[in-house]
Amino acid sequence: MRLSPTTVAGLCLALSVLFFAFLNFDRLSEPGTYLLRGHSRQIEVEAVEAAMAHQAEKHRLENALNAAEAKAEAAAAAAKHAEDEKQRTAQQQKESFAYVFYATSNEYACSALVNIHRLRNVLDSEIPIHLLVSDGVTQSYRRAAQTLGVGVHAEEAPPIAGGMSGSYYQDCMLKLLAFKMHTLDPKLKRVLAFDSDQLIMRNLDPLFTGLPPIDLAAPRAYWLAKDFLASTFMMISLSDRLWKTVKQALDKVEYDKFDMDLVNDLLGDSVMMLSGEYVTLNSHWEDWNLPRWYHAESELNMTTIDLINQLHAAPAAVPQDVGVPTVASAQEVKSSMTDVDFIPVKRQGTATKIKVEGVTNTAHAPDPSHTTATSTSPKVQAASQTPTPRFPETHPLTEELTRLQSAAAVIHFTAQGKPWMKLPADVRAARPDAHPLLAEQFRLWRETAALVCPGGIPEAQRTKGETSRNGVGQV
Repeated sequence: MRLSPTTVAGLCLALSVLFFAFLNFDRLSEPGTYLLRGHSRQIEVEAVEAAMAHQAEKHRLENALNAAEAKAEAAAAAAKHAEDEKQRTAQQQKESFAYVFYATSNEYACSALVNIHRLRNVLDSEIPIHLLVSDGVTQSYRRAAQTLGVGVHAEEAPPIAGGMSGSYYQDCMLKLLAFKMHTLDPKLKRVLAFDSDQLIMRNLDPLFTGLPPIDLAAPRAYWLAKDFLASTFMMISLSDRLWKTVKQALDKVEYDKFDMDLVNDLLGDSVMMLSGEYVTLNSHWEDWNLPRWYHAESELNMTTIDLINQLHAAPAAVPQDVGVPTVASAQEVKSSMTDVDFIPVKRQGTATKIKVEGVTNTAHAPDPSHTTATSTSPKVQAASQTPTPRFPETHPLTEELTRLQSAAAVIHFTAQGKPWMKLPADVRAARPDAHPLLAEQFRLWRETAALVCPGGIPEAQRTKGETSRNGVGQV
């Protein structure tokens, strides 16, 4: 039986299908296998792509982090450079400032050392210090100042017309050589010149940058007149022009003119007047009055009747010879200075010639002084009599005078002479009714002098009973 070609073709096709089915039986039995494997490959491709993207992001983040770190390092380096530059500039600025003291005798050199010690070791000043000395200051004091890092300059006071060489009038002019400090130390641009017979109570470094760059700033001589400056404290902006002006005046100065008169004549109309806190007289603690520049804290929020009521409410433990505080006492708290303290004086020659009891006619007799009426001391009382202040500790005026000392930047010794002349016990005996801080100011000065002055308090003025710097005695 012969098969037709069509049949043969059909059989061949059927056999081919069967053969293919036989060969792919396993695959055909799992119809989703190809799809799953294809999906797996897709997942693998996506995973590889994600890993590559992650790696690229990691590199990008690492690069960004490195860039940020580089920027931070650059910023830190710039900040350090700026800080170094700031410190260098600040150091250069400090080196262009200086405190300047002057002394014409060992006593005043000792007082300068007291204040130098206070500035350096008590008040933490960082400003350089210079000391102008005449031939009246011995080598031991000069070396003591140099040991403290002070620049010591031996200078002679400008000559005085009229043959007054070596006089008080000539010696007091040594202070005015502070106007030429830039010729002694070219780095200096600004100096703060002091009298030595004072007690510095505050760090004054901020004044060098806080005051405007004017020729002269000085406190008002408030005990004399409102338009008269005190030469005991002078912030000077150094210049050849200013020194030329001062030198020309010094070359023609007469014997009866004081340094304070000369400075007022030259610069009184251009000076920047500072508060009296920079030249607070210690006579306030002797005479129980407050300077007009000082304002009690209570005054700011109290009426006059409040003050009067507060004074009359003071404890009754007032000594019988003092009496109960009256309205006049309230006025003392509110205002302070008596009429005598503000007697006007002529500007030529008289403003600084007021004598203080117990002060000899030396180059450092105080320019600022209270009048004879307020500075005359009573006879020293017997040692057995206990000093009794005029007002008790709880009295408002007692408290305000205590605050006054805290407000004072510089205290000038005028009442009861200079601190090397009297023991605190002598001050209390001479002024038994004075505020206790008057004697304490003397004690503070003397205790410091016993530590820093060669041999202790100068021998020429040492009071019997005191010992040298290495000993222990009554101060």
